[in-house]
Amino acid sequence: MSDQSDDADKTCTNRPEHVAPTGRQPPMMQPQQTAQQEYQPYPPYQQAQPYQQVPPLQPYPQPAPSAASYPNPAYPPQMQGTPYPYQPYPYQAYPPQSYQPYPPYPYQTYPSAPQPMPPYQQVPPYPYPPQPMPQAQQPAWIPRRFLTYAQQVRRAVGREARLVLFYCVVMTAVALVAQMTIATVMILQGTPESEVFSDAFSNRISGAVSLIALVGCAIYLALMRSHDPLWHGLPHELRLELTGSGERAHRKMTPVVFLLAIMLILGASDVYSFILEPALDWLSGLFGFQPSTAMDSIDASMGTLAMVLYAGFFGPIMEELLFRGLVMPALAKYGKVFSIVTSAVLFGFFHTDLLQGAYAILVGLVLGYIAAEYGLVWSIALHITNNFVFSDLFSRLLTVMPENAQNTVGYGLYIAVGVGSLLYLVLRFRDIRGYMKANRSPQGTVAACWSSPWFLVFLGLSLLFAFVTGFTAV
Repeated sequence: MSDQSDDADKTCTNRPEHVAPTGRQPPMMQPQQTAQQEYQPYPPYQQAQPYQQVPPLQPYPQPAPSAASYPNPAYPPQMQGTPYPYQPYPYQAYPPQSYQPYPPYPYQTYPSAPQPMPPYQQVPPYPYPPQPMPQAQQPAWIPRRFLTYAQQVRRAVGREARLVLFYCVVMTAVALVAQMTIATVMILQGTPESEVFSDAFSNRISGAVSLIALVGCAIYLALMRSHDPLWHGLPHELRLELTGSGERAHRKMTPVVFLLAIMLILGASDVYSFILEPALDWLSGLFGFQPSTAMDSIDASMGTLAMVLYAGFFGPIMEELLFRGLVMPALAKYGKVFSIVTSAVLFGFFHTDLLQGAYAILVGLVLGYIAAEYGLVWSIALHITNNFVFSDLFSRLLTVMPENAQNTVGYGLYIAVGVGSLLYLVLRFRDIRGYMKANRSPQGTVAACWSSPWFLVFLGLSLLFAFVTGFTAV
């Protein structure tokens, strides 16, 4: 009853189902359009048709491709012709061959019974006697042990110190043999022994003994350093050094430089006379001794021609050949300043005298610089000039003058060369420092030098001999 009334109400009012029956509608459900919309009912339900399978699609028949359908892009169309007709291979024309197996291998059958061994035949002896097994030979090249820089310096300094040490030994031994030979000859000739072994006789023959010792030292150096570059063409090289074009020098000597070098050497004698000698006398007096230097014996024997030749000419030549000709060039590769100083130290201790050794070190520095920069010939000339001109001729000239003139000339010369040397060193201090800095040695060179065993042995023996023979009890 209610369903029919609802349907009738819907039909007569022509109002949608979701619209409220009252005239007022809710604010959220108000229609957007004012005109009434007609009601469209749903279509009636239709039953689904049964599934029918669709037949597969048939391929569209296409004509077979011809050779003209695929033109060759490498040739133009006018050059493309009819394709070559393909002919199938006629398999029936070549029937298969029949299989032919390999023939069987003809095996040989061995007899079942063992065959007897042939009789033993002795081998004839070997026609040659047995040779011993060759021993392993030493390789022709033996690798050398690499040395550090300190070891190289130590070995080089030790080699030069050993050369100087044995030079002193040879010189002393030859001098003793020569002195004993001369004494024996004099005794055989009837000279009293008291006269032969006196100091006067020893001073009289000391020059000749020293010259004989120099001959032995020259033979020793020639044998020990026969392959040294010093001995090859020495006279020719000395002549070249006179003009400043020698191989061992690159500067030309001038009179000014020669006179300055003489002034410095005489300035070193001022240090010897006014500083070293008074200091040694004072120290030895404290212990009750009196110093006796080698210069005293040289001065006592300077009256003979043999001593003049030894101290003035041949002695300086041999000393320069040894220290500035052999020792210094051998150490030059470790630094020019190092070679100059080391050769000067060896030259000072070579004299085995405290005062003369200190003086010789100062002189050796000047001679080493001259030999390194101007040549060996100029260091020889300076050495001869100092020993012969100023130590011999000038001393003889002073003895002829009156006593007042001797003091005036002697002390005047000492003061002049002393002040001049000091001023020159002060004014040229910056140049000397720059020279030492430009020719300095690598770090550790000096320490390696003063740790060389032979170098220390030479210095120790020289000092011991100087203390033993250089002092006498008061």
